[in-house]
This record gives sequence, C-alpha cells and structure tokens, in this order.
Amino acid sequence: MNLKYQLSTLCLLSMSALLTDGALAQPGGPSVYDAKVKFAEDYNARKYRDVIADAAALQKLHAMDEATAQVTAQAYYLSGDKSGCVKYIWENLNLNQRSALLLKRCQTS
Repeated sequence: MNLKYQLSTLCLLSMSALLTDGALAQPGGPSVYDAKVKFAEDYNARKYRDVIADAAALQKLHAMDEATAQVTAQAYYLSGDKSGCVKYIWENLNLNQRSALLLKRCQTS
C-alpha cells in the first residue's frame, strides 16, 4: 500500500468527521465523532481487525461514507482477509480506479 495515499485518506476522513459530525452526539452511545476517531486511531495503530469492527459500528450510526468504506476495505486486505476484502468491496464500494486496484490485489494475493 502507498503510505502517502493511506495518510491522505486518514486525514480526509478525520477532517470530514470534524466538519460534519463533530457536534452530533448520540444519546446512550458513542457519538459519530468518537467512532470516527477510534476508527482512525485503530488504523494508525495497525489494528486492522478493530478497524473492521469500528466500521460496523459506524454503519450502525449511519455514518459510513466512501472514504471510510475504502479504508475499511484496505483494513481487510492488510489483515490478510483477502476473501473478506473482495466481499466487502463488492457489497460496499462503487468500483472506481482505487477500489478496482484494491479488488485486484485482494483477488491475486
């Protein structure tokens, strides 16, 4: 994986969390902001299984966007779950140049 691409994706993800969801708290549970911060921290710590679990929590909060889904697919790939990566991409991402490249890597590894 290209480190520059990963860092720019995480920066974009962090900024979108601050600008769109930072002030919205969910009563009785984690806020979207807290969930996105945990997602980014787990990815930076290379806790890819935790990233996948964090993505499920974000889906429950209806806070999944294209950048978050792309990072989640990368987490499947980096965790070694190639079949999970393929399945996740087909079910959650619109195929574009980046996701198609990742899909190819998941299928050939």
